[in-house]
Amino acid sequence: MTPFLPASEISPLPPRDVPVGRARGTRDWLPRDYERLFSLERALMDEFRSAGYEPIRTPILEFTELHARKSGAGVVSRLFEVADEGSSPLCLRPELTAGVVRAYVEASEPPPLPWRVASSGPVFRYEPDPAGTRLREFTQTGVELLGVAGPEGDAEVIALACRALERQGLRSIAPRVGHVGLILEILGRAGLPGAAAAAMVEMLSAAAAEGKGIQALDAALERLAVWLKAGIEAEEIVPAVAQADDQGVDRLFRQLVPRVVGRRSGPEIIGRLREKWRLDRTLSGVLDQVRDSIRTVAALRGPARAVLSRLESESAGLAPAAVASLRQLVAELAKRGIDADRVELDLGFGRGIGFYTQTIFEITAPTPAGPIEVGGGGRYDGLAGSLGSDRDQRGVGFALGLERVYEACLAVGAKP
Repeated sequence: MTPFLPASEISPLPPRDVPVGRARGTRDWLPRDYERLFSLERALMDEFRSAGYEPIRTPILEFTELHARKSGAGVVSRLFEVADEGSSPLCLRPELTAGVVRAYVEASEPPPLPWRVASSGPVFRYEPDPAGTRLREFTQTGVELLGVAGPEGDAEVIALACRALERQGLRSIAPRVGHVGLILEILGRAGLPGAAAAAMVEMLSAAAAEGKGIQALDAALERLAVWLKAGIEAEEIVPAVAQADDQGVDRLFRQLVPRVVGRRSGPEIIGRLREKWRLDRTLSGVLDQVRDSIRTVAALRGPARAVLSRLESESAGLAPAAVASLRQLVAELAKRGIDADRVELDLGFGRGIGFYTQTIFEITAPTPAGPIEVGGGGRYDGLAGSLGSDRDQRGVGFALGLERVYEACLAVGAKP
């Protein structure tokens, strides 16, 4: 997290005749360009409102804890924190969803469900970008749909995002869809302890923050399984784990294998751990099973029909509930004018794992200069509960990067 420094710690100001310059990761919008950007924002918000999503506004300043409760590692590690004496740490919001759900949770009268709201405004993320090519301050424009479960709600927001972009002159919008629930179901059906499954989700969240997919878990599982199969004693494994270059291995190992304490030998510790498993089902065997399942699923990417066909014929038993959910989602999208041929399923897609719970998606606009990722979202059931609420836990939404959409419109010759 990157705090703002008090004035006493800031370097001395340069001479007055030296230009101050802009902060890295920001940009100026002079009148002509800003008028176009503002018109684009208004057009998108009008589109959302015409679909039944009423505008809402939430604060730019929020408690850091709001985003630390459930947001993925990719967001929490990039917060701009603000010093505020005598209270809990504050931050500039890194995204809009958490603030909207907090507003829903804290409303004195529970909003009628389903609750459809749209919001737009600046967000801030610290980007370790020496070249200064990535914005640290940018605008998100999107919607949240609370109180609707499963594929029907997911399809509604995905179709709305595609339609809104097409109305601005972008064509051939094709959503890329994944399903976090697929991996969570595989972990759950493998019988792993809850703490171990949580450690794996944490690893995946960190990997996704670095732009990696769910394959990132593969190497960590393989390494740990090799150590266990080799019969290495715990006293040897613990130092080896600590020296590993993959921190995920360390987190996972310490959830699965207790530290060496007292007079217990390595074989005793590993033996006691294995006693917790059913006969003939060792920890290393389960890790192998999980790794193989993840490897099989993560390799599936392509047009929705082809991927669903392979998934159902080869891997449906790994996560039947998630597979059924994906099939229903593709059918619901088709009802809304997005044929299966336009939908790409990518089951190695790890966007926001740890925050999202089921469907995840990304939207890219093709342009003559190459594709531009303009937004994404997913289902985040349980977010209200993590904020201390017993109100309806279901939620799904998306956010478009307004500046990215503007860039894509210019690239294809559309005038926002």
